Amino acid sequence: MIKKFIELKELDFENSTILVTGASGFIGSHVIKELLNQSFKVKAVVRSEKKKHLLASVFSEYKELLSFAIVEDICSFSELQLAMIDVAGILHLASPYTYSVVNFVDELLKPALEGTTTIMRAAASMPNNQIKRIVITSSFAAMFDASKGPQPGVVITESDFSPLRWEDGASTEDPAIAYRASKIVAELAAWEFLEKQKPSFDIAVICPPMVFGPLVAGAMIENNLANLNFSNNIIWEIASRSIDDVVPPTKGPVWVDVRDLAKAHVNALVKSDASNQRFLVSAGDFDNQQIADILRASISKEYTALNIPIGEVGKRLTGTHLTTDSSKAVKVLGITFTNFERTVTDLVNQLLEIQASKQINQ
Repeated sequence: MIKKFIELKELDFENSTILVTGASGFIGSHVIKELLNQSFKVKAVVRSEKKKHLLASVFSEYKELLSFAIVEDICSFSELQLAMIDVAGILHLASPYTYSVVNFVDELLKPALEGTTTIMRAAASMPNNQIKRIVITSSFAAMFDASKGPQPGVVITESDFSPLRWEDGASTEDPAIAYRASKIVAELAAWEFLEKQKPSFDIAVICPPMVFGPLVAGAMIENNLANLNFSNNIIWEIASRSIDDVVPPTKGPVWVDVRDLAKAHVNALVKSDASNQRFLVSAGDFDNQQIADILRASISKEYTALNIPIGEVGKRLTGTHLTTDSSKAVKVLGITFTNFERTVTDLVNQLLEIQASKQINQ
């Protein structure tokens, strides 16, 4: 990996526009909110007029700062070039995150890999070295080796890389393996492009684990809880069971609050010390029993008495699986992490309000 040394503490994006791909997604909408709150000019990349109008409505108070680029194909060089006009920085979050796929190559591997490399090629082609930095959202999935099991005592850091490659994702019958392969393949391609092509811009890579937290108000399509993102659905499923149900087993027991992750993205864009660096942004570990315990203690008793499984109160997975070290993100990006109880309760209280409002309107 290349290291550029910049004397300034922060890059200057004043009066510049920041391009955000994946803008209508769970994380992307929070990143846009954080950028707008800090008075950045933002160009949001969306795939349709419908999503453009949704985000324009959500962020209507920022209409002078927010513009849009409709890019139907994130792998289209020409569409991305047009989107990058007058852009100085890019936050690339668009990448498939679903296990409901049939063709792993066409639906996971190619979009992840070609989306990332095309973003970088298009940025490198822009005149006058106008692109200063690209922040790429990778994943904790690109850091650990799931084939080794829980790995108690292992601490994952930025120096860890998944051993999966394209062939592993293309040949497997397991969508989880294909997804993890897509993340590491795309990230490695970004580092390779930087090393071989030596563009005028630098990059920063963010690797988040499970991402929880409230939605940007109004950003979920039709406020339909069926459209809830994968990670938050884990919490909502526990909140929507019955008292006699079992607490489901925990998968991927490391997490971060989406609001902290959004700040990490913005800080990775502007901090000079983030140049060509990789960041693990994790608040630590969690387990599903902990979610159930928090909900039973913090959500209204009338609701929890019916819907929250009891499980084995107080039992934790501590010491039974790998852990994470995000000290680099704390030091360089200045991130402080929200506690898990607040994240869980903020989300579930919001979802209960959405559920109640839809019932009232029926």
